[in-house]
Amino acid sequence: MIFGKKLTKARVILMVVFAILLFLGVIVYFLFTKDRMPSVSQMLEKPMEVKQIDFAEVNPQFNFSAKIPIGFETEYLSSLRAINVYNPNLEGSSNIEKSQLYITFFKANNFLTLNTVDIIGVKKEKILEKDTVLYTISKKIKVPDFLGQPTWRNFTHKALDIRLSEESPSIFYSFAYSPQFSQKEFNNFIDSLNFR
Repeated sequence: MIFGKKLTKARVILMVVFAILLFLGVIVYFLFTKDRMPSVSQMLEKPMEVKQIDFAEVNPQFNFSAKIPIGFETEYLSSLRAINVYNPNLEGSSNIEKSQLYITFFKANNFLTLNTVDIIGVKKEKILEKDTVLYTISKKIKVPDFLGQPTWRNFTHKALDIRLSEESPSIFYSFAYSPQFSQKEFNNFIDSLNFR
């Protein structure tokens, strides 16, 4: 029994010493490698590679440029007077089903919303020194699905309307985005806008 107690005490002492050495080793490792290693947040927030697009080259009515993720493509939908920004790598039978951003414009004296949607939320602010309204909208249940538009436009999503000038009437650009397109990616897109 005495031998067993001594063995147990020896094991406890060895475990404590091992734990202390391990703890010190971890501290020394991070002290000397922190400048060479990215932090966890840096690894998680790896910036997405982007490319500059002149939307006026897609259609002259959209007189601005912005950055979209590399791999994304754009197309003008003449019947809807809209630009579709889509990810060709997504599943879908057409580019419109791969849509991530849906951009339209209108001319008016004030911000307008369609009578075919319910407005769930409204947030007014200045972005790029321009008046904007961020809408959370959903198509009204009794309204038929929007023809030729991305499927996600028939469900709850967000759209940012930007008033181009303080003159009346003014051009307004509306940037609706898919719920699959993250808020961070959308913010990066908006921050990169350059209006002419």
